[in-house]
Amino acid sequence: MRYLLIGVSLLALAAPVAQAQQSMDGSTMSTPPGQVVPGTFLVFFGFDRSDLTPEAQQVIADAAREYRSGGTARITVTGHTDTVGTEAYNQALSERRAESVAAEFVRLGVPAGDIVTIGRGESELLVPTGDGVREPQNRRVEIVLPQAPAAATPPPAEPAPVEAAAPPPEPEEPGRFTFTLGGLYGHNFAETDGETGGDKTENDLAGVELTFDALPAFLGGLSLKQAVLGSFNGVDDGLTGRTVASLNLMPLNLVVFRPFLSANFGGVYGEGVQDGLVAGPEIGFDIGITESTVLRAKAAYDFQFRNPTWDEGIAWAGLNFGFRF
Repeated sequence: MRYLLIGVSLLALAAPVAQAQQSMDGSTMSTPPGQVVPGTFLVFFGFDRSDLTPEAQQVIADAAREYRSGGTARITVTGHTDTVGTEAYNQALSERRAESVAAEFVRLGVPAGDIVTIGRGESELLVPTGDGVREPQNRRVEIVLPQAPAAATPPPAEPAPVEAAAPPPEPEEPGRFTFTLGGLYGHNFAETDGETGGDKTENDLAGVELTFDALPAFLGGLSLKQAVLGSFNGVDDGLTGRTVASLNLMPLNLVVFRPFLSANFGGVYGEGVQDGLVAGPEIGFDIGITESTVLRAKAAYDFQFRNPTWDEGIAWAGLNFGFRF
């Protein structure tokens, strides 16, 4: 008796669960109606029926809400049947079931133009069976709402490359060669003139000078200078020449301002002077006007080897304009 009472109690507890899984014709339902995957809903029908149950109407209402919230452009409604009856009859029944679901969508406010109805008859069984088998899982309508593809996650942005700080500009190096042309003025402090019986006289010289600088650098720059001058304020005035070579020193490079120091050696000749060798210092500076043009100011003193003392030489001043290359 005790085991009989326990068995009856277990059957009483299992009865509601079993009842919940029964279809409308008493068959067991393994797939419940409603949404089975995102965007797909199932509605089931009674045997040889195409009308909607309250449960089916609730499923359609859920699908309509998803349609309105997801911005879906189209709803596909596909009807199916089990294998009881002829193929032609089941095809028509599946179409009636699809039209019944579509009509409920329209009643809920879904535009008819957004609904596509299809009838598959018994050709696509959810549960494979033989012919003439009542299977509630096959008496269904599938509602499909196309889902928007998930947005691809963009790859993480690569950090922008850090540009190395540009090094400070280095002072511009002078060109390897320079030509300058400009005016040159000189004063000869003591000149032996034959017409005065050997007395010392003074005279002035003015003209133009052409200078060619080769390999200018901190040490070792070389220059060749040729001047064509006219002597005046003397006894035998006339055309005078001066040709010297220079060893140059440029200790500073201040970008646009470059002072220099030179040692000249050469000679003077022509009217107004007695021909002879000269040597002496020269100082000046270059001002860079552009990358290839320069303005040069300078002063020099020539010691004349035929005169016994340093104060009997020639003082020079000049202003030249030139080109570097």
